[in-house]
Amino acid sequence: MMTKDTIQTRFHGEITISSRDILILDQEILGFPKHRQFVLLPHHQDSPFLYLQSVSDPELAFIVIDPLTFKPDYRIPQDDVTGLGNSEFWAILCICTVGRVRGKDGLYATANLRSPLVINRQTRRGGQFVLSLPYSFEYPLIVEAQNDAGTEP
Repeated sequence: MMTKDTIQTRFHGEITISSRDILILDQEILGFPKHRQFVLLPHHQDSPFLYLQSVSDPELAFIVIDPLTFKPDYRIPQDDVTGLGNSEFWAILCICTVGRVRGKDGLYATANLRSPLVINRQTRRGGQFVLSLPYSFEYPLIVEAQNDAGTEP
């Protein structure tokens, strides 16, 4: 039975979601053991980024991206992910970090390729998994910095 609920979100305000929109993370996001239910929301039109919004905490939203949009050779060893069935049903998302470049007027963004979120699209269950491959925890996506003179580095 599908139910509808209204939740508060960090970037979209109050929204109505369906019970089938909820992703359940059996494997927690590292550092956030109490948060197991999330929904995916758009960042903005034509953006490869999404928000992974906690259903229970309006302030908790992660910026995520499908790693294949910028790293087409990205792969996950099947043995590194347990309990999610066949990999053909997996959605893979990497948590991004966005911040200010220290001492500069600019932004940076990185993606955690080493610990992706893997979700079974059929069951809507998943979690965060640490991979055995030596991917970076801080793979650079964007660096927009200006030096003190106001020019690109």
